[in-house]
Amino acid sequence: MKITIGEIVKAQGLRGEVKVRPMTDDLVRFGRLTSVLVGGVPFKLRSANVRGDFVYLAFVGIDDRNAAEVIVGKLIEIDRSQAKKLEDGEYFAVDLIGCKLYLSDGEYIGILDRIDNFGSADIFTVKGAETVRFPFLKRLELAYDETNKTIVVDKDRFKEVCCYED
Repeated sequence: MKITIGEIVKAQGLRGEVKVRPMTDDLVRFGRLTSVLVGGVPFKLRSANVRGDFVYLAFVGIDDRNAAEVIVGKLIEIDRSQAKKLEDGEYFAVDLIGCKLYLSDGEYIGILDRIDNFGSADIFTVKGAETVRFPFLKRLELAYDETNKTIVVDKDRFKEVCCYED
């Protein structure tokens, strides 16, 4: 199973470096990787640098800006065996997507469709009778059942932070 750790957002400079929007909270991990998949194609890493909230990568075989432009918009993935070990209460987004979301009183909300990160918190989008978005906050008291692919959140706290879309 593959885990997405970033998205290439633009070519950077003239020597083939790319700017990556990370999809992991451990940016330093990019420097420990020797190879990744870019759009499903294996690439060896030449260098990795963290600057601010972004990671700048250079790949073997991507030696100029034109070659870097070709991979803009591609996702960077690793094999699950390369992923960091999770602490209790930590989850990979790939494991949560597709789970059924319930409130603590048993009310079914829908299926977790996507998880976005806009900085301060992951934003969960759930599709059901209505589409609802909410920030994942520890105070929601997430209960995840991997076997049954279900997530249960505190009803009152959920109602405080959720936003229904039209």
